[in-house]
Amino acid sequence: MDTKTLFDTIRTDPSPLISAAQLNELLTLDAVKVFDVRGTWSTPARALPDDFHSGHIAGAVFLDWTKHFIEPDIRLGLAAIADREVAKHSFRELGINQGDLVVLYDDNSHMMAGRMWIAMRRWGFQNVRVLDGGWKFWQAQGLPTSTDEPVLQPGGFEPTDMPELTIDIDEFLTERDLSCVIDARGAANFAGNPDDPRTGHIPGSINVPFSALLDPQSGQFLHNDAIAKVLDERAPGWRSSSVIATCGSGYAATVLLLALNKMDKGGTLFDGSFAVWKQDPNRPVAQVT
Repeated sequence: MDTKTLFDTIRTDPSPLISAAQLNELLTLDAVKVFDVRGTWSTPARALPDDFHSGHIAGAVFLDWTKHFIEPDIRLGLAAIADREVAKHSFRELGINQGDLVVLYDDNSHMMAGRMWIAMRRWGFQNVRVLDGGWKFWQAQGLPTSTDEPVLQPGGFEPTDMPELTIDIDEFLTERDLSCVIDARGAANFAGNPDDPRTGHIPGSINVPFSALLDPQSGQFLHNDAIAKVLDERAPGWRSSSVIATCGSGYAATVLLLALNKMDKGGTLFDGSFAVWKQDPNRPVAQVT
């Protein structure tokens, strides 16, 4: 398949992912914009520009997940996806245009890339993919890296509202009993600490750790049948109900949403997730004992 045909095929493919081999074939195209979204939730939560400067996918630009497509002047754990004007500024600053194919990657199990993926889609940009396996898999395959930093020209993408992709706390309170609510955090965070009654999870939510959806060696997503098996075992209502994805602050949940979209199922992100839920002391918290 020639490069132009591959580009058109990926842009029309409903999968949220792109393989390392596919991206490698497309790196020379001006309309392919690659963004490095490496970061960590380790204290303090932060982007990792120094990692980018030390080496990144050839042609990639650093995207600071703490500054782009996020509600400003709010603590990171509580900050929602940006409003239209902030999103428009991010699209412009990152040089993103309507006809582009955007590829995002990180080295944190797709959490930061996934957050940017849902944020871009929330504001109408559909031609966005997450690199399956991220930076670590790209390196393991010996694919092109660089320390060069491309110069961006202002982008012209005009955001359009796609509110059905996320819900806030008020909408969640209405929809939770009608949906399959899946918490994508690790088991320990979901279980909570008995010494801290405001840790744990939203009552009624089901734990499917994001790591269970990924191959532990390559970091790539499992095949669809394997993902479906994990979900069938842990959250049997996922097939027949709408899925609301939640986690600690709305990042790990996007790994679940990537897996669901990979299977053409889809779901909705509870933006803010448990961090927002537990702000009201009158809302109950459950723990695993």
